[in-house]
Amino acid sequence: MRRPDEESDEQLLFDLPLSGPEPKRSGPIERKRAPKPTPLAAEPPPPRPAPPPPAVEEEEETEAVEGSAGVGRRFAAGAADLLVHAAMAVVVLGGTYLMGIRPALSDWPAVLAFLLSFSFLYTVVPLAFWGHTLGMVWANLTSRNQDGEPLTFDQTARRWLGGVMTTATLGLPLFFAQGGRSLSDLLSGSATYPGDAV
Repeated sequence: MRRPDEESDEQLLFDLPLSGPEPKRSGPIERKRAPKPTPLAAEPPPPRPAPPPPAVEEEEETEAVEGSAGVGRRFAAGAADLLVHAAMAVVVLGGTYLMGIRPALSDWPAVLAFLLSFSFLYTVVPLAFWGHTLGMVWANLTSRNQDGEPLTFDQTARRWLGGVMTTATLGLPLFFAQGGRSLSDLLSGSATYPGDAV
């Protein structure tokens, strides 16, 4: 046993340093300096865009009707739609015959009003949703706004009015279509194209 008054060269556990030995330094510490940034050359200003060429109305009109449907296809589509209307008239008259009703001359305005209502719905609804009627599908035609957008209900109603006027004049406006646009196109502000051109 060791006496308390004896001095020992041994270090006790609590006398040990907590950190490791300090590294030996050979000389002064040299710090690396970041390289000085080189001045960038001033970037040239971006080139100014060229001014747009002046709009020419004639070119716009030519582009709007470019690829529009010809008179032959329009006439075929109108004839097919007229055939659908005639079939509906036969169904109405046949139905009244089967019910034993003989329409008098005073009943014809009501029949005509029914046929006009049918014609309006038959034309306006398909044109607004799909851009063509059954006759136009058969003739591979599609109607669009001059911007290429689908027609609005207002435009389809005006197209229907143009179709009624064309039918009432036995299709004569088709032969005087200006720049590839029929009376229906002019009234509604639309254009009729072959189906594969849309």
